[in-house]
Amino acid sequence: MKKSFVHAQNRRDHGVRYKHDLGQHFLYDESLLRSLVEQTGVSKNDTVLEIGPGSGMLTKCLCDAAKHVLAVEVDADVLPFLRVKTQDCDNLTIVQGDIRKLNIKELCEPLGENFFVIANIPYNITTPIFDLLWESGLPIERICMMIQKEVAEKLMAAPSTDAYGLLSVKCQYRCEPNLIAIVPAEAFTPPPKVDSAFVRLDCLKEPPIPCADEKLFFTMVKAGFTLRRKTLTNALKGLVDSEKLKGALEASGLQLTVRGEALDVTQWITIANACAKE
Repeated sequence: MKKSFVHAQNRRDHGVRYKHDLGQHFLYDESLLRSLVEQTGVSKNDTVLEIGPGSGMLTKCLCDAAKHVLAVEVDADVLPFLRVKTQDCDNLTIVQGDIRKLNIKELCEPLGENFFVIANIPYNITTPIFDLLWESGLPIERICMMIQKEVAEKLMAAPSTDAYGLLSVKCQYRCEPNLIAIVPAEAFTPPPKVDSAFVRLDCLKEPPIPCADEKLFFTMVKAGFTLRRKTLTNALKGLVDSEKLKGALEASGLQLTVRGEALDVTQWITIANACAKE
């Protein structure tokens, strides 16, 4: 069966009008969705925040697997399809709104401790959503998200690789990232222009090593990757005490010519801690 016919059939069968400005790309393959949900590790003991339920195909699978699902959908026009698809789910709460504009702490309070976040969102807001979740202080156990394959590579990248950058450090400071599956563009309706990846981020209770000053740490990391081709001593000039920085690099066995892109998360924290000392 031709892929174009399949996408046209999905449009007819589900009746959803896809909005390009919202970056909507839906999955309708139930066997694929159930496989993805199984690999998230969600069980009947777990509560779930779902961001971007769309027409409800993934939502239905989550409701079958979880204790309770809180689904937040920005598109009011898709809600009727979502409600029809999930009409038999008595463990579902639907909220219409933009997750970035809602009071996320108040919203998630009923979910209790150690809940899951599962999302299929527009790829152009992936980083803002990650930042929102990471900086929320919420007791999130695991984040599972459908994202652009290229972004997944950044989350899991090692130092001194092209993919390694600010997002890599942000993620690995707070999570242990894992790849669940690569999902080709043709699996979606309408198909995006890129391949996708479903990732699982197991949230850490604490950073890899204690961080004395998170604000300084992230400021240093951002500066180090903004000027990633410069040595760390040049990239951080004027931001931290140069003598403290040089001493920290030497104590860590690093050359003074090292670039920020060569440091792993633990090394970044160690350097930031040294620079934070009075």
